[in-house]
Amino acid sequence: MKLYFIIKNILFNSYFFTFRNSLKLNFIEKSFGRLKDSSFSKIKNLDSTFLFRNSAPFHSIVIVSFLILPLLSFSQINFVNNGAPISNTNFAFVINGNVIHQNNGTIANSGNFYIRGNWTNNNSSDNIFTVGPNGWVHLDSSVQTIGGSLLTHFNNLELAGTGTKQLVGVDVEIEDTLALNDHEFDAGDNTVIVLATDTANITRTDGFVSSTNDGGLARNTLSTSTYFYPVGSSLGTARFRPVEIKPNEPTANTYKVRFANNDPAIDGFDPASKEPIVGEINPNFYHKINRTAGIDKADVTIYYNDTADGTAIYDILAYWEVISSEWKNPGLGVASDNYGLKAITKASFENFTTDPGLIPFALAVNVELATNVYVANVFSPNGDGNNDVLHPLGKGITEIKFTIYNRWGEKVFETNDINGGWDGTYKGEPLNIGVFVYYVWGKLKNGEELTKKGNVTLLR
Repeated sequence: MKLYFIIKNILFNSYFFTFRNSLKLNFIEKSFGRLKDSSFSKIKNLDSTFLFRNSAPFHSIVIVSFLILPLLSFSQINFVNNGAPISNTNFAFVINGNVIHQNNGTIANSGNFYIRGNWTNNNSSDNIFTVGPNGWVHLDSSVQTIGGSLLTHFNNLELAGTGTKQLVGVDVEIEDTLALNDHEFDAGDNTVIVLATDTANITRTDGFVSSTNDGGLARNTLSTSTYFYPVGSSLGTARFRPVEIKPNEPTANTYKVRFANNDPAIDGFDPASKEPIVGEINPNFYHKINRTAGIDKADVTIYYNDTADGTAIYDILAYWEVISSEWKNPGLGVASDNYGLKAITKASFENFTTDPGLIPFALAVNVELATNVYVANVFSPNGDGNNDVLHPLGKGITEIKFTIYNRWGEKVFETNDINGGWDGTYKGEPLNIGVFVYYVWGKLKNGEELTKKGNVTLLR
């Protein structure tokens, strides 16, 4: 059996109620008024579902509080709203079972709902919570899910209790504050959308949002302040690698971020497919970012662990261009640190796409191509501190071989040290003034090789 309210109006006014197991109200309140203490003797234990049905004689259920905050607790009971309008004014409502909304039932909530089961929205509208009251829903148990046939639009949502909270087949919208605390919010292929444009409307201790494919965390923006995206993953090597986005204009935009905790090659973004000025691509993870609404450029900052995330010295945020199917270099980034992590910022990024998908971003190494290597034609190793050592100069060189020969073809100097140079000596003895021949072989960051040959005059 299920529990049916066929009561015209009920006012719960400053009482402490604890319903255990299951129950049925066998009385009918014919007019709006306060429940008498004698009414509680008529509460019977019958089954495990608490069903609000909007049947013919039913109008609404009103839960209010004056002066004190009461607690209404349903122990091991499913809460099913089958079309009823429910009002909760400053009331703490604890539900130790699943919550199911169907037939367009609504809640005007300025209190707190502590949910210890799963949340399901099977309404034909996402507007479970009416406009105006700004209460909270607390997911207050272990692993819990938010699902149904349509997304839920929460006023405020807190991840509490223990365990991961998961979206199952639906997005979720938060009108005001998302409190992650220390929990993982697993969005899967879906999107967690924070509608409030205040930068402080996501709070956390160690919590983060994880996602797969084109799921992620989206935030509305309306200022040039910095918006924090606490994204990470517990799959494989657990990583917290947040992103910050700072719009360049104080107008309405929406930016979405996902953290992909795997080599970009696994998802089809080949690190070998890149323009020549892109060097090594981080093989451990990448991010997917896009502007899903609005037109403004933004500063994009990606955080990383310089100890755990590879030995390369990353200095750009390479992005994947769909048309050319290659990684692009948007220019040198600006290094910084925060949250115990290092960061790279690409200022005024503008190559967002109108495609609904997300743009892959990866930590990468900038390659400055050397079209030539410069070697001076005169040097004077006389110990005056000026032009005492002969160096080959070039950008983006990773390997080198620099050799000097005298006019008889005898090799007098050779080095493979990129920073090495000739001081004008041979076997520890200074050589006389004369003309010498040099050869340079070099390898660039992009794998290309170059050579150069010429003469240099040694002066004293």
